[in-house]
Amino acid sequence: MIQCPDCRAKIPDDSAFCDQCGVELYWCPECKRPKLRRGHDCPLCGSDLVPGRQYLVSQQSSNQAIRQSSNQAIKQSSNQAIRQSSNQALSLVGNGWTLPLREGQFGRTSGIYPEFASCKYISGNHGKFILSASGWLVVDNGSTNGISVNGTELTPGVAVPLHAGDKLIIATIEFEVKSLSSNH
Repeated sequence: MIQCPDCRAKIPDDSAFCDQCGVELYWCPECKRPKLRRGHDCPLCGSDLVPGRQYLVSQQSSNQAIRQSSNQAIKQSSNQAIRQSSNQALSLVGNGWTLPLREGQFGRTSGIYPEFASCKYISGNHGKFILSASGWLVVDNGSTNGISVNGTELTPGVAVPLHAGDKLIIATIEFEVKSLSSNH
C-alpha cells in the first residue's frame, strides 16, 4: 500500500489514480513513489515525473511499440469476430463465477455485478459494458487498477470490442469471455 500524496489515503501500490480523492498520480521512476504534479521534476531526485498509467505500463513492459501494434491487431481481430457474431450471448467465466454479460456500469460499490462488492482492487465505478449494433464493448471508467483485453490495457473512456475467447482482466480478476450458445 502507498499513501496518496494529496489526501493521504492508503491506496494499492499499483494505482494510477487515488481511489479516494481521484487525483491523478505522477510517479518518479527513480524513487518509485507517487508524487503530486508540481512542475515536471521529482522534488527529491530531479528525475522527470511520469503519469501513473504510463509508469505502471512501463514497469510491466519495456517495449511500448510492441504493445501498440498488439493493441491494433487485437482491435482488428475483435472487430472482425464481433461482426461475424454480433448478437451472440456472452458470459464472463473466472474466479469461480460465470457472469452473463449484461449492459451497464460495474464496480465495487454499485452496478450490474454485486459479486464485485468484495473485490478490494475493483474501483467503486470501475467500468461499463455496452451492447452496440456491432456487438459487446467494454469501457474503463478511469479505474485505479484498470481493465485489459488480451493483455492490452484499456485507455479510460475508450470502448473496446469483446468476443468469445478474449481474456478480460478487471483489476486483478481474470475472466475468459465465453459464448453462452456454444459453451466453449
